[in-house]
Amino acid sequence: MRWSQITECGPVRRRNEDWLCVCPDLGLFAVADGMGGHRAGDVASKLALEVLKRTLESRPGAGASAGELLAQGIRRANEAVYRSAREFIEHRGMGTTLTACLVRGNKLTVANVGDSRALLLRDGRISKLTSDHSLVQELLDGGGITEEDALHHPQRNVLTRALGVDPEVEVDVFDYDILRGDRLLLCTDGLTGFVAEQKIADLMAVDTDPDAVLNALVAEAIRAGSNDNITMIWVAVD
Repeated sequence: MRWSQITECGPVRRRNEDWLCVCPDLGLFAVADGMGGHRAGDVASKLALEVLKRTLESRPGAGASAGELLAQGIRRANEAVYRSAREFIEHRGMGTTLTACLVRGNKLTVANVGDSRALLLRDGRISKLTSDHSLVQELLDGGGITEEDALHHPQRNVLTRALGVDPEVEVDVFDYDILRGDRLLLCTDGLTGFVAEQKIADLMAVDTDPDAVLNALVAEAIRAGSNDNITMIWVAVD
């Protein structure tokens, strides 16, 4: 297994509120996109991933499945962000998305809250492993807009679920089998909010160098008009 990571402030934002976590010894890869602007979005994303990592390192719940471990870690992360937002006035209103995966042998478990995504490229075809918790996703599910519409929708940044907003949060968990040759991409919406999934697939498929792939994806997001932070983790299953 090979991997690479990148996080860019982007051409517009003055501060990077994204955070990422790469812990190959745990099989853990995760990204988080903080929200709150001047109200400590970067604090929320970093805190959430630190709590998730510590939870998995402590190996809570003997015999728990990978999905149960991820969900427990993300719920603890939610509690930590929510508590910090209430205790410190400078943290009021902060929150974060979180998308994480655990790779164990040929098994992949993905968990998410918010609209950061996990994508899988297999045999040149890309598939979304998570479902966004956003207003635009609800419109897509209802057939009200198309995927192309979603890229330009004026409310594409409106979330319906995020960490730190409420004392408890629902975590979506998915289990997949992975194959040799698969390529996994975890990313914040600084990429997927501006670049169509097929274009992402095309760029992921043209190079076997993970650093080159991520640099190409960042360049494409900026070319497409991304005004957000851009954070990605690329994992190759060899």
